[in-house]
Amino acid sequence: MKNLIFADVKRILRKPSYWIVLGICLLISLLWTIQSKGDGLSGLSFASNQGTAIKTMNLFIGIAIYVSVYADEFTSNSMQCLIGRGISRRRLLIAKFINCVIVTFISYGIYTLFITIVGLGMGAKMNASESSFLYSSILVNAFTVLGYATISMIILFWSKNVAYATLVDAFLLFAGDTLLSGLNVIPVINLLHIDRHIFAHALECAKVDLLLTGGTAIFTLLWHVAKICTISIILAYLLFRKKELDF
Repeated sequence: MKNLIFADVKRILRKPSYWIVLGICLLISLLWTIQSKGDGLSGLSFASNQGTAIKTMNLFIGIAIYVSVYADEFTSNSMQCLIGRGISRRRLLIAKFINCVIVTFISYGIYTLFITIVGLGMGAKMNASESSFLYSSILVNAFTVLGYATISMIILFWSKNVAYATLVDAFLLFAGDTLLSGLNVIPVINLLHIDRHIFAHALECAKVDLLLTGGTAIFTLLWHVAKICTISIILAYLLFRKKELDF
Protein backbone atom coordinates (compact mmCIF):
# COMPACT_ATOMS: atom_id res chain seq x y z
CA MET A 1 0.00 0.00 0.00
CA LYS A 2 2.96 2.30 0.64
CA ASN A 3 3.96 2.15 -3.03
CA LEU A 4 0.38 2.87 -4.07
CA ILE A 5 0.22 5.94 -1.83
CA PHE A 6 3.59 7.23 -2.99
CA ALA A 7 2.75 6.74 -6.67
CA ASP A 8 -0.63 8.45 -6.32
CA VAL A 9 0.75 11.49 -4.47
CA LYS A 10 3.50 11.76 -7.07
CA ARG A 11 0.88 11.64 -9.84
CA ILE A 12 -1.20 14.37 -8.23
CA LEU A 13 1.78 16.68 -7.66
CA ARG A 14 2.71 16.34 -11.33
CA LYS A 15 -0.69 17.55 -12.53
CA PRO A 16 -0.49 21.04 -14.09
CA SER A 17 -4.15 21.70 -13.19
CA TYR A 18 -3.42 21.22 -9.48
CA TRP A 19 -0.59 23.78 -9.53
CA ILE A 20 -2.63 26.21 -11.64
CA VAL A 21 -5.46 26.16 -9.09
CA LEU A 22 -3.03 26.50 -6.19
CA GLY A 23 -1.32 29.39 -7.98
CA ILE A 24 -4.69 31.13 -8.43
CA CYS A 25 -5.37 30.75 -4.72
CA LEU A 26 -1.98 32.24 -3.82
CA LEU A 27 -2.64 35.10 -6.23
CA ILE A 28 -6.00 35.78 -4.57
CA SER A 29 -4.23 35.89 -1.22
CA LEU A 30 -1.59 38.28 -2.55
CA LEU A 31 -4.14 40.61 -4.15
CA TRP A 32 -6.16 40.60 -0.94
CA THR A 33 -3.05 41.66 0.97
CA ILE A 34 -2.13 44.38 -1.53
CA GLN A 35 -5.66 45.78 -1.40
CA SER A 36 -5.62 45.96 2.40
CA LYS A 37 -2.17 47.57 2.39
CA GLY A 38 -3.69 50.82 1.18
CA ASP A 39 -5.30 51.29 4.60
CA GLY A 40 -2.06 50.55 6.41
CA LEU A 41 -1.07 46.92 6.85
CA SER A 42 -0.99 46.13 10.54
CA GLY A 43 -0.60 42.67 11.97
CA LEU A 44 -4.28 42.65 12.94
CA SER A 45 -5.55 43.64 9.49
CA PHE A 46 -3.22 41.16 7.79
CA ALA A 47 -4.37 38.26 9.98
CA SER A 48 -8.07 39.12 9.66
CA ASN A 49 -7.88 39.68 5.89
CA GLN A 50 -6.05 36.42 5.33
CA GLY A 51 -8.57 34.67 7.56
CA THR A 52 -11.26 35.90 5.16
CA ALA A 53 -9.30 35.18 1.97
CA ILE A 54 -8.76 31.56 2.95
CA LYS A 55 -12.51 30.99 2.76
CA THR A 56 -12.30 31.66 -0.97
CA MET A 57 -9.23 29.46 -1.28
CA ASN A 58 -11.11 26.57 0.31
CA LEU A 59 -13.58 26.35 -2.56
CA PHE A 60 -10.91 26.31 -5.28
CA ILE A 61 -8.23 24.18 -3.69
CA GLY A 62 -10.76 21.93 -1.95
CA ILE A 63 -12.34 20.91 -5.26
CA ALA A 64 -8.90 20.54 -6.88
CA ILE A 65 -7.75 18.23 -4.09
CA TYR A 66 -10.96 16.22 -4.20
CA VAL A 67 -10.95 15.73 -7.97
CA SER A 68 -7.23 14.90 -8.05
CA VAL A 69 -7.34 12.39 -5.20
CA TYR A 70 -10.71 10.69 -5.63
CA ALA A 71 -12.33 11.44 -8.96
CA ASP A 72 -9.45 10.81 -11.37
CA GLU A 73 -9.51 7.06 -10.76
CA PHE A 74 -13.13 6.82 -11.81
CA THR A 75 -12.82 9.04 -14.89
CA SER A 76 -9.71 7.21 -16.12
CA ASN A 77 -10.92 3.70 -15.11
CA SER A 78 -7.62 3.12 -13.31
CA MET A 79 -9.48 2.07 -10.14
CA GLN A 80 -10.90 -0.93 -11.94
CA CYS A 81 -7.38 -1.88 -13.00
CA LEU A 82 -6.08 -1.61 -9.42
CA ILE A 83 -8.89 -3.80 -8.09
CA GLY A 84 -8.40 -6.22 -10.98
CA ARG A 85 -4.74 -6.59 -10.01
CA GLY A 86 -5.68 -7.74 -6.52
CA ILE A 87 -5.74 -4.59 -4.40
CA SER A 88 -8.63 -4.87 -1.95
CA ARG A 89 -11.26 -2.18 -1.84
CA ARG A 90 -10.58 -1.57 1.85
CA ARG A 91 -6.88 -0.90 1.21
CA LEU A 92 -7.78 1.27 -1.75
CA LEU A 93 -10.13 3.43 0.33
CA ILE A 94 -7.59 3.83 3.12
CA ALA A 95 -4.85 4.67 0.63
CA LYS A 96 -7.08 7.28 -0.97
CA PHE A 97 -7.81 8.88 2.38
CA ILE A 98 -4.10 8.98 3.28
CA ASN A 99 -3.41 10.58 -0.11
CA CYS A 100 -6.04 13.20 0.64
CA VAL A 101 -4.43 13.97 4.01
CA ILE A 102 -0.97 14.31 2.43
CA VAL A 103 -2.08 16.49 -0.50
CA THR A 104 -4.26 18.68 1.74
CA PHE A 105 -1.44 19.47 4.13
CA ILE A 106 1.07 19.96 1.32
CA SER A 107 -1.34 22.50 -0.21
CA TYR A 108 -2.00 24.36 3.02
CA GLY A 109 1.66 24.12 4.00
CA ILE A 110 2.60 25.92 0.78
CA TYR A 111 -0.15 28.46 1.44
CA THR A 112 1.09 29.06 5.00
CA LEU A 113 4.68 29.54 3.84
CA PHE A 114 3.54 31.90 1.09
CA ILE A 115 1.45 34.21 3.26
CA THR A 116 4.14 34.23 5.95
CA ILE A 117 6.70 35.45 3.39
CA VAL A 118 4.20 37.97 1.96
CA GLY A 119 3.39 39.28 5.41
CA LEU A 120 7.05 39.72 6.32
CA GLY A 121 7.78 41.31 2.95
CA MET A 122 4.99 43.85 3.34
CA GLY A 123 5.81 44.70 6.92
CA ALA A 124 2.86 43.10 8.68
CA LYS A 125 4.23 42.56 12.17
CA MET A 126 1.89 40.17 13.90
CA ASN A 127 2.04 39.65 17.63
CA ALA A 128 1.57 36.23 19.25
CA SER A 129 -2.23 36.40 19.44
CA GLU A 130 -2.56 37.55 15.81
CA SER A 131 -0.22 34.79 14.62
CA SER A 132 -2.17 32.24 16.64
CA PHE A 133 -5.44 33.39 15.10
CA LEU A 134 -4.08 33.24 11.54
CA TYR A 135 -2.35 29.86 11.76
CA SER A 136 -5.17 28.23 13.72
CA SER A 137 -7.60 29.48 11.03
CA ILE A 138 -5.45 27.86 8.35
CA LEU A 139 -5.35 24.60 10.32
CA VAL A 140 -9.12 24.56 10.82
CA ASN A 141 -9.73 25.26 7.14
CA ALA A 142 -7.37 22.45 6.14
CA PHE A 143 -9.30 20.09 8.41
CA THR A 144 -12.59 21.35 6.96
CA VAL A 145 -11.47 20.63 3.39
CA LEU A 146 -10.25 17.19 4.44
CA GLY A 147 -13.50 16.38 6.24
CA TYR A 148 -15.77 17.52 3.42
CA ALA A 149 -13.70 15.60 0.86
CA THR A 150 -14.04 12.46 2.95
CA ILE A 151 -17.80 12.95 3.33
CA SER A 152 -18.12 13.43 -0.44
CA MET A 153 -16.16 10.20 -0.90
CA ILE A 154 -19.27 8.36 0.34
CA ILE A 155 -21.30 9.74 -2.58
CA LEU A 156 -18.55 8.92 -5.08
CA PHE A 157 -18.02 5.30 -4.05
CA TRP A 158 -21.76 4.72 -3.71
CA SER A 159 -22.91 6.29 -6.97
CA LYS A 160 -19.68 5.98 -9.01
CA ASN A 161 -20.73 9.36 -10.44
CA VAL A 162 -17.93 11.92 -10.36
CA ALA A 163 -20.22 14.85 -11.18
CA TYR A 164 -22.61 14.19 -8.28
CA ALA A 165 -19.82 13.70 -5.78
CA THR A 166 -17.94 16.80 -6.92
CA LEU A 167 -21.16 18.82 -6.69
CA VAL A 168 -21.65 17.63 -3.10
CA ASP A 169 -18.09 18.61 -2.20
CA ALA A 170 -18.49 22.03 -3.82
CA PHE A 171 -21.83 22.58 -2.05
CA LEU A 172 -20.36 21.69 1.35
CA LEU A 173 -17.37 23.97 0.81
CA PHE A 174 -19.48 26.86 -0.47
CA ALA A 175 -22.67 26.63 1.56
CA GLY A 176 -22.04 24.17 4.38
CA ASP A 177 -21.88 26.91 7.02
CA THR A 178 -24.98 28.61 5.61
CA LEU A 179 -26.95 25.38 5.68
CA LEU A 180 -25.85 24.71 9.24
CA SER A 181 -26.85 28.22 10.31
CA GLY A 182 -30.27 27.66 8.78
CA LEU A 183 -30.76 24.62 11.01
CA ASN A 184 -30.64 26.92 14.04
CA VAL A 185 -34.18 28.08 13.30
CA ILE A 186 -35.28 24.66 14.55
CA PRO A 187 -36.01 25.22 18.27
CA VAL A 188 -34.49 21.94 19.50
CA ILE A 189 -31.20 22.54 17.70
CA ASN A 190 -31.09 26.16 18.84
CA LEU A 191 -31.90 25.54 22.49
CA LEU A 192 -29.66 22.49 22.93
CA HIS A 193 -26.84 23.96 20.79
CA ILE A 194 -26.63 20.76 18.76
CA ASP A 195 -24.93 22.69 15.96
CA ARG A 196 -21.79 22.90 18.10
CA HIS A 197 -21.36 19.16 17.66
CA ILE A 198 -21.73 19.21 13.86
CA PHE A 199 -18.46 19.12 11.96
CA ALA A 200 -17.84 22.70 10.77
CA HIS A 201 -19.09 24.41 13.92
CA ALA A 202 -17.38 21.84 16.12
CA LEU A 203 -14.07 22.78 14.50
CA GLU A 204 -14.73 26.48 15.02
CA CYS A 205 -15.57 25.91 18.68
CA ALA A 206 -12.39 23.87 19.07
CA LYS A 207 -10.42 26.69 17.45
CA VAL A 208 -11.77 29.15 20.00
CA ASP A 209 -10.76 26.75 22.78
CA LEU A 210 -7.33 26.45 21.20
CA LEU A 211 -6.87 30.23 21.16
CA LEU A 212 -8.13 30.64 24.72
CA THR A 213 -6.67 27.65 26.51
CA GLY A 214 -3.59 26.71 24.52
CA GLY A 215 -2.26 23.62 22.80
CA THR A 216 -4.31 20.92 24.54
CA ALA A 217 -7.37 21.87 22.47
CA ILE A 218 -5.57 20.51 19.40
CA PHE A 219 -6.70 17.07 20.54
CA THR A 220 -10.31 18.23 20.35
CA LEU A 221 -9.73 19.36 16.77
CA LEU A 222 -8.14 16.03 15.89
CA TRP A 223 -10.99 14.14 17.55
CA HIS A 224 -13.66 15.91 15.46
CA VAL A 225 -11.72 15.28 12.25
CA ALA A 226 -10.94 11.65 13.11
CA LYS A 227 -14.58 11.03 13.99
CA ILE A 228 -16.06 12.34 10.75
CA CYS A 229 -13.36 10.74 8.59
CA THR A 230 -13.67 7.33 10.26
CA ILE A 231 -17.46 7.30 9.89
CA SER A 232 -17.18 8.41 6.24
CA ILE A 233 -14.58 5.76 5.36
CA ILE A 234 -16.64 2.99 6.98
CA LEU A 235 -19.82 4.07 5.17
CA ALA A 236 -17.98 4.41 1.85
CA TYR A 237 -16.52 0.93 2.24
CA LEU A 238 -19.85 -0.67 3.16
CA LEU A 239 -21.49 0.92 0.12
CA PHE A 240 -18.60 0.22 -2.25
CA ARG A 241 -17.56 -3.30 -1.35
CA LYS A 242 -20.42 -4.98 -3.24
CA LYS A 243 -20.58 -2.54 -6.13
CA GLU A 244 -20.01 -3.98 -9.57
CA LEU A 245 -17.42 -2.07 -11.60
CA ASP A 246 -17.45 -1.84 -15.39
CA PHE A 247 -14.13 -2.66 -17.02
